[in-house]
Amino acid sequence: MPTKKEKRTPETANGKKKTRTRLSPEIRRKQILEAALVEFSAQGFAATSISRIAQRVGISKANVYVHFSSKDEIFETLLRSLSSLGKTQGNWRQIEDAQDVPGFIDNLVDATYASFTPEALAILRLMISEGHRIPDILVKWHEGNVSARAERQAIIDEQVAAGRMKRSPLTEHFQFAMTPFVYAGVAKLVFGDAATEEVERMKDTHRKLLHQLLEP
Repeated sequence: MPTKKEKRTPETANGKKKTRTRLSPEIRRKQILEAALVEFSAQGFAATSISRIAQRVGISKANVYVHFSSKDEIFETLLRSLSSLGKTQGNWRQIEDAQDVPGFIDNLVDATYASFTPEALAILRLMISEGHRIPDILVKWHEGNVSARAERQAIIDEQVAAGRMKRSPLTEHFQFAMTPFVYAGVAKLVFGDAATEEVERMKDTHRKLLHQLLEP
């Protein structure tokens, strides 16, 4: 008769030992953000708790805190991912280095409209519906966007000064050049897939206008 209790290892139905897979921090953070987006969208920011997010991921509350210090930080991280809409850093380097304005326009339009993913639209909808509850986070998000826009505007100014891009009201305030994209985003939010055809027509018109107004 054994003097000590044997430690039993959990087994699967076929009798084999169950192995626990350790995920990388990047994958775990992604899982937490995906779960948080579902909970925020369904319950609202105020009603969502870290415990609910942890339960959806299938981890402990303490494990969530390993990756994020608070619910506010999770929400802010989701907003930062929204800032990547149309953020085509490779294409901005293209116009700066290769001086290919027509190619830059095509890539910018294609990448920007392609960024209308279900996740991005869900975050945008969440920001509109819940942003008033967390004004401090929105202010930080806006400040980051202002800084990024200033950097991109500086590149456009350089292209105009070099004569590679036509000077126009659009080049003086290039963010305005992306206004049709904002309208397209609203159409997708309100009408969903029913707006797909209209958004495609808008994308085509947007492309043609930028070629006409920006190419020297």
